[in-house]
This record gives sequence, C-alpha cells and structure tokens, in this order.
Amino acid sequence: MGNRSETDTDDQSDARGYGEGWEDLRQQTLRRDGYACTRCGADDRTLQAHHVVPRSQGGPDELENLLTLCRPCHGVIHQSNSSFDDVRDDAPLFPEPDAPDPVARMREPGDGDCSRCGHEFDPEELVAWTDVPPADGSVPDHLTLCKPCAGFALENVPACDQESLTGNHRFGIHELSAWRLDAPVRSSIFASPQVAVRREPRTVRERIVDDTPLRFVWNHTGIRWLTLIAIGYVLLMLVVASI
Repeated sequence: MGNRSETDTDDQSDARGYGEGWEDLRQQTLRRDGYACTRCGADDRTLQAHHVVPRSQGGPDELENLLTLCRPCHGVIHQSNSSFDDVRDDAPLFPEPDAPDPVARMREPGDGDCSRCGHEFDPEELVAWTDVPPADGSVPDHLTLCKPCAGFALENVPACDQESLTGNHRFGIHELSAWRLDAPVRSSIFASPQVAVRREPRTVRERIVDDTPLRFVWNHTGIRWLTLIAIGYVLLMLVVASI
C-alpha cells in the first residue's frame, strides 16, 4: 500500500483555510477510502480530501461530503484552479469503472465528446484512440470516440486499429463492429480531421436528411420543433384565410 503517512499527503496546503478538526476529518476520509484515489485508484500519490458539494456552495465539512482524490485527479475536478495545472496531465484519461459519480469524469471536459460525431457520452461509452497520426500539422495526444464511431473508424480509417484503442472497460472488435452502423452518416463540422469520414447512407431518411444540410435542422431537437411549429402556423393561417 502506498500513501498512508499523515505527513506525506499535502497536509499544509490541504488544511489551508479549514477549521479545527479538519485534519482528523481528512484522515477519516482517506482511511475510509483505503488510502487510494476514488477516481483512478492510485495509492502512491499525494492524497487530498475533495468536497463533493463545494464549501463555496454550502457544502459541509462532513465525511459524507468528502472523497479521497490524488492531486492530479483533484485537478481534473477543479479545471479552473490553476494550482493544479502542473499535475492535471498526470491523471489518467479515464476514471475507474467503479469511480463514484461525482468524480467519474474524463481528464479534460472535451474528452467526454466524441471526436467524430461531437456528442457527449459517459466514460463507459467511450474509447480512446492513441497513437493518432498527425493531420493539418497537429499531433493530438489522443482522440475519444463513442463506440459506434470507433467501430466505423476501425473499418474505414487505416491508421486506427484495435491495438490503439483503449478504455476503462472491456470491449471487443466484434462489439465495436456491430455498433458501427449506428455511427452518424456525416461527422460533426468540428470533427478531428483524422476521423472526419463519411458513412454511406443506408436508408431514404439518411440519404435525404442525414447526408444533406437538412441534418442541421432536423437532427437538432429545438430547431426541429420550431420548424414543425412554423409549418403548423403557416397551415393554420392558410386554413383561416380560406374560410
């Protein structure tokens, strides 16, 4: 077991601004969580007690409101806190599968979005493509893909292979292959160039809507409802005018 020492868990910085009894409460938190980070499982790093509901929002200094995090993972949760900027990249890209919901986040906010379709997903619905070849002069550290887009990339992007895909859960090439048909016909206009590959449409709807600019209207729930309301209003006016 790693970081059990009371003097080796960043006592001074972690206790700054906290009242009497905080150190005992922090140690209770670390002990309850097995002296390991609840996001990544690390037990050999500086460990800190994280408030699930921040103190600035009225979160209490109570055991039920605290979780143990290593310093890099603490930085993942506090993206705007510059004091973590030097260690945030040391946190794993994925949280552990059993990480508590309040800390089960990807390393960066954008990592939760599929790099091809642009939709947001939970970590267990994503895989990471590592060793991504450069495009347009950029060399990304990784791309995250939802399972349908990952399956589609495996089949259509030569540089993407099963060995370069990883996640925080077990998945097989046959599973991803089965999901590939659910990948959108067109990638997001903001898609990374390495995965901005078009899928051949299979249905009339895909040919008329998903493979044309109509997708920007129809596939957006808010715009779709506004369009239907506008059409309904026009039809109502025509009926009224004909009476």
